[in-house]
Amino acid sequence: MKINNLHRIMGFVEQLLERFNEKFQASVSHPLTNELCDGTLPDHILYTYLVQDLKFVEIGLRFFGNALARCEVPAASVTLGKQIGFISNFEYSYFVNCMNQLREESGEQLNRYVPLMLKETPPALPAVQKYLDVLHYLACDSRSYEELITFLYVLEKCYLGWVVHNTKTKDLSRLQYKHKEWVDLHYGPDFEAWVEFLRGELERVAAISEDTEKIAHWFEKTIDLEIEFFDACYFYKG
Repeated sequence: MKINNLHRIMGFVEQLLERFNEKFQASVSHPLTNELCDGTLPDHILYTYLVQDLKFVEIGLRFFGNALARCEVPAASVTLGKQIGFISNFEYSYFVNCMNQLREESGEQLNRYVPLMLKETPPALPAVQKYLDVLHYLACDSRSYEELITFLYVLEKCYLGWVVHNTKTKDLSRLQYKHKEWVDLHYGPDFEAWVEFLRGELERVAAISEDTEKIAHWFEKTIDLEIEFFDACYFYKG
């Protein structure tokens, strides 16, 4: 993919968002996140989603470590490092608190619809394992900051995107903790600044890249993985 004259007007990241707009819109308007923002997502689906998402935390921290090692700009490294604390503290605390709440309040529903998710070591769903394998490659084997920052930008842009999509038509302030806290962790000035930082990093590396089509490949691949992850959790029965 060549950075054409439109880049001067639109920007490389905006070009990719336009190029993959149909898939991006699917990722930010999924029934799982729409229902979460409605406050109507069944507890067994929310629990499945949290169990599966929690599997990304440990390997995700290794991913950040690799990104830090590959980032050659000190100020950007500091910003990436700060995000590790956010994930380790606020996001992890939400997982623990919400899953405990769901087990206490909806244990019967969980046992009925998703008993395997209650096991001490619940299995990764096939689409989730596929995603984890990609993340393992990025965390442990990738030597490309382009790959890492593209993946991270798209991931976080999708999460910001589904909140923004739902704020257009809904009052999210009235949600219960189990829904609202996850929304709040992916919305607001701090998270928007984080996503904007990632966009800037992606623009920076794209401007000096010898293969912007590789960036486009990872851009689309990450959107696909997000959609497959949401589908797997939303439709799981077992």
